[in-house]
Amino acid sequence: MPVMGKEESMKRSASALTLILALLVLLVAGVQTVKAPYTSDGQGFPLASPISITSPSNSTYSSGLLTLNVTVKTFLNPNTSNVTLVYSIDGKTNTTIRTESRPVPIEAEFTDANGTKTTGVSIQSYYLITGWATLPEMPEGSHSITVYGKYEFPGSYHNIGLDNSTVYFTISINSEQKIPEFPTWAPMTLTFAALAVTLAVYKHKLCTPNQREEFT
Repeated sequence: MPVMGKEESMKRSASALTLILALLVLLVAGVQTVKAPYTSDGQGFPLASPISITSPSNSTYSSGLLTLNVTVKTFLNPNTSNVTLVYSIDGKTNTTIRTESRPVPIEAEFTDANGTKTTGVSIQSYYLITGWATLPEMPEGSHSITVYGKYEFPGSYHNIGLDNSTVYFTISINSEQKIPEFPTWAPMTLTFAALAVTLAVYKHKLCTPNQREEFT
């Protein structure tokens, strides 16, 4: 009997571990349906969600001045780990993104062996990392921006998490906004004004000196 009890205890521990891993995977998968973070050897890295680029998005903008905003959910404590985010426009130089983090506690109800229920912090609680950067002015045309993430924590060795996310967008500045449109009625007005001046000068030349005095 003691042996069977030990085996049963081991099975329960394995089931609990499987459930925890499943919850982690569900949390990561529920954030965004894109490729999940990975390690340098190609393994999955379930301690952080995929990078979410909230702006710019896959659309067209009428200005070349844009702001980059990104978010990441992670189970790594920023106080004991190192999360680095950088961006690259059109595959050029990497620039570090300024970030800040805050804990997002999720409450859960637990039941002990005696059936007593208590409320505590769930293992699904995480840290929300937000990053932002003012992008340099971009010319008209098609562009892309890629954000790279690197997650390091004590004792990680080669299991450092890596990730990247890319959006494609277009800058199209309306030419009418660059140069104010010349009113269509302006040429006609100038023409009438020129004719009026010409007629006045011609009439002035035809008049005798006495007639000119009458008009003055």
